[in-house]
Amino acid sequence: MAMPIPPMKTLRTFTVVAQTLSFSKAAKLLNLTQSAISKQILHLEELMGCSLFERTGGKVELTDAGRRYLPSVVEALENLQHATSTVMQTSETKNRIEISVPPSMASMWLIPRLAAFRQAYPNIELAVRASVTSDSHNRYQSDIAIHCLPLSTHEEEAELLVRERLMLVASPVMVSDAESVEDLLPLNAISHITRPQIWNQFWHELKVAPNGPNYGAGFEHFYMALEAVKHNEGMALIPQFLIQDSLDCQEVSNPLSLSFDSLYGYFLFSHGYKRRLGPVKQVIDWLKQELMPVHIKYS
Repeated sequence: MAMPIPPMKTLRTFTVVAQTLSFSKAAKLLNLTQSAISKQILHLEELMGCSLFERTGGKVELTDAGRRYLPSVVEALENLQHATSTVMQTSETKNRIEISVPPSMASMWLIPRLAAFRQAYPNIELAVRASVTSDSHNRYQSDIAIHCLPLSTHEEEAELLVRERLMLVASPVMVSDAESVEDLLPLNAISHITRPQIWNQFWHELKVAPNGPNYGAGFEHFYMALEAVKHNEGMALIPQFLIQDSLDCQEVSNPLSLSFDSLYGYFLFSHGYKRRLGPVKQVIDWLKQELMPVHIKYS
């Protein structure tokens, strides 16, 4: 059976009497009668099963039990006050939502959109984590998680946000004269070391022999491949929704408008009870809205 907990007002009265060592002074500070103060202290002592104050000749002193009890009560009241204040201030200002996304999505897609997000949702503060693994534990550490997974993924709470369409990109100066696929073969094909099969799939789509292209350096993340493209290291295959901003500002080029649909997609994970929270739902709706134009345009 749980131990009984004294009422908050009684604990507050106890701390004031202990600090003033006077029932009358405590009554004035708490705007109560001295009789009410005495009754609260008596009730607390009955609940505790021991005396907390010695009353002799009009003087009030803490007993040993009272001296041991006072620091814990003061600390508990301060902690509760701090916790209450923190929650009230947070609810009045910002809701903190943690989102976990692949590193390339964070740097190439999410960060450029944060200013617009803050303007649309000033009461939501995003905390962004870079997720490099998609094991089941990692999928639910954050309020919202996005992972690139095979389209064959069948998990109850996995929601496909956008299918991955890989676009061929290169520095504009390197492909300005390209008129056919054969003109592209002398360029280095920048490998994605965790997805080495994507170039073979691309060449298969174009009916190009595997030994035709040249292969350059390999990189772990798409944002690394993009930097390599900008530095004229060759051409790369990068998801269309990640590279579209760079295409729009002509940092890179999509020679011959070449692209293909991979067997991967970007899936959203969020526990059902979290999805029902207003701020989490708003972030999810925003993600879908931002990805939808790209998905519709190129689907």
